[in-house]
Amino acid sequence: MGGGEVPKGFPQPNPTISYWQLPEHALAHHRTTPSLPTSTTFDYVIIGSGVSGAAVAYKLLSQDPSLSVLMLEARTAASGASGRNGGHCRAGWWLHFKKYATAFGEDEALKFEQLEEQNVLDIANFVKEHDVNCDFQDVETVDAYYTEEGWAEALDVLQYRKEVSKRRPGAGRLIKRKVWHGHEAKEHLGLPHFVGAVSYPAHTQNPYLLVCKMLELGLARGLNLQTDTPALAVKPVAATNEGSAGWEVDTDRGSVQAKRVVLATNAYTNALHRGLAETGFLKPSRSQVTAIRPRTDLSEHPTQGKTVAPNDRGSGDYFLTRAPGLTGEGDIIYGGGRFISKTREMGITDDSTVNGDISTYLKRSVPEVFGRKTWGRESVEIRDWSGITCYTPDTFPLVGEFPGEKGLFGTFGMNGHGMAMAFRSAEALVTMMRTGKEPDWFPKSFRIGRAWSKPKADLHPEQAL
Repeated sequence: MGGGEVPKGFPQPNPTISYWQLPEHALAHHRTTPSLPTSTTFDYVIIGSGVSGAAVAYKLLSQDPSLSVLMLEARTAASGASGRNGGHCRAGWWLHFKKYATAFGEDEALKFEQLEEQNVLDIANFVKEHDVNCDFQDVETVDAYYTEEGWAEALDVLQYRKEVSKRRPGAGRLIKRKVWHGHEAKEHLGLPHFVGAVSYPAHTQNPYLLVCKMLELGLARGLNLQTDTPALAVKPVAATNEGSAGWEVDTDRGSVQAKRVVLATNAYTNALHRGLAETGFLKPSRSQVTAIRPRTDLSEHPTQGKTVAPNDRGSGDYFLTRAPGLTGEGDIIYGGGRFISKTREMGITDDSTVNGDISTYLKRSVPEVFGRKTWGRESVEIRDWSGITCYTPDTFPLVGEFPGEKGLFGTFGMNGHGMAMAFRSAEALVTMMRTGKEPDWFPKSFRIGRAWSKPKADLHPEQAL
């Protein structure tokens, strides 16, 4: 960060190292040009090298390799939440369908459902098309319930969604679900405490390697990536002609100019846009994950080849088991536990440390979920890490052009669910920037302008990293 104290709200220079970031990727400290190109007016400057920024760059340059695109990353490549999440790629927000339909209408609820499910399918297609080496696995994911009350709410959502399909021909799902009741849920999962579950196809992966591959493809198409180069301010400049700069971005290595700027800065966006910060709409938070392994051999346990989200304890917990043949085979990646913190970790943008109480909770939760008899008496504690996510009152991201600020765009506020929203949101944003129009499938509820108006709904998201 150039030395000195990090300004409030900006990325910390020495974050915890996530499970996925070992070993460090070759792009970690990449600078396409040794010096920052301060004398060039770029078509686009993208701030942030996570899945949103990487996807925007890849999609822009895939459509038009003649574009000049500069990407600024405050730390190492893919070092934000995208490189430190739980390793899932799942369309898990079917749970919110009824809330979305009530708050925004069925059309918007269906658009979101399609975006989320298509996003997951698009990621899988991207991995296959480009033969991405990111430990990508097709798995079954399961939303599981401890209480009859929580299970009844899940069944109510499924029933409501079925009724929508009956009323609206063609409103079918891309990803099918299967319901498991009572004893069959316990048996299917091999976990003793659940009263019901819903399963459906999903994926696990090393998210850090996925995003780094997107960056590599962008670089092959002409992207200029400058890591360890924090953007400190974004400001408009007077354009003197059609092709001149409309924006300037200050860094600790100099200032760069561009016709358009894209903020792919997620939880750090408030630090760069005071007007958005003043709305209070975007709220950063620290999320946490642990990697732990039983000393007991669980290679034949039913959770092998599954990811599980226990949904009705208010904890936002989820876990996956590293599959046979992968580095770390048998490791359990377990995230959540934000409710342990009195502040729910809200307002924190420091991922250089972890919350000790949450670490203790996560490590204790794993044996409890599996059952002490199954888990055994001892665990191997591997690694704790944190990441900075951010939330909006209605759980939707902010995507598009900032109102009244021509040429300033953004895709951020992924509510801890970026692997199921960001890739498709990037597609929508690129369409807007290239054509000036929103795609028909784009949810209007994602528009950035809503941050300055009273939200239609406050759904209080509690999703984990």
